[in-house]
Amino acid sequence: MTRRYGKAPFRAAAIHGGPGAVGSAGGLAEGLAVSASCGVLEPFQSKETIPELEAELEKQLAAEAAAPVALIGHSWGAWLAALFAAEHPERVSKLILVGSGPLHSRYVPQIGERRLARLDGRRRERFQALLAELDSPDAIDRDALLAEFGALCTASDVYAPADPPCPEPPSHCDGRMYARIWAEAAALRESGELLRRFSALRIPVTVIHGEADPHPPEGVAEPLREAGVSFSFRLLPRCGHTPWREQYAREPFFDLLAREL
Repeated sequence: MTRRYGKAPFRAAAIHGGPGAVGSAGGLAEGLAVSASCGVLEPFQSKETIPELEAELEKQLAAEAAAPVALIGHSWGAWLAALFAAEHPERVSKLILVGSGPLHSRYVPQIGERRLARLDGRRRERFQALLAELDSPDAIDRDALLAEFGALCTASDVYAPADPPCPEPPSHCDGRMYARIWAEAAALRESGELLRRFSALRIPVTVIHGEADPHPPEGVAEPLREAGVSFSFRLLPRCGHTPWREQYAREPFFDLLAREL
């Protein structure tokens, strides 16, 4: 499934995070279609291995996008967009990584530390319990667990939520996809294969990161530099993990995206 925003030709695609946060890039795609006055696709992920997700994305873009297309990936979606772009450079005009997770495992502990520091005692305990449950092979109702975990992450990841909240298209959580894809993605990072594939990028790359994002911005920028990847870096002040949901960063974020495109 692919949602469409604006009118054809569709020259940009917003890739959602999670894994398993299906439809969560709707606000990104919708805002970009308005700010950049262009057609934007929001492909939904439905497969349970990374190669299958790449193949699915190729079919979705081939069916509707005006190639080459600009890929804007958020969080986990930044990784998927980069993996796809490295494999199919002829289909991608530009890669924009928004709130990407760290590309090297040495930065990972900072994420949990920062998130826990921003939650009160009761929510901190629940956050840790949910993380353990999601990692358990015996977890029941993974969709509900992931939805609750996502809500706690949203609370910890935001700098100042937009007031009033920006309306967004419907989304849902796929806990089974999260468990399967994230295990594979984390192993790619731990082995160094993730960064090796990033190093194969031969298209323009822009990194956009919120200054208050629990995912450390240096966890993206420093590994890219070490790997010899050419990229531009934009740090958004007063901004958390999801810029289009922020009170102070939403407008500068979409202005920046419009200029990048």
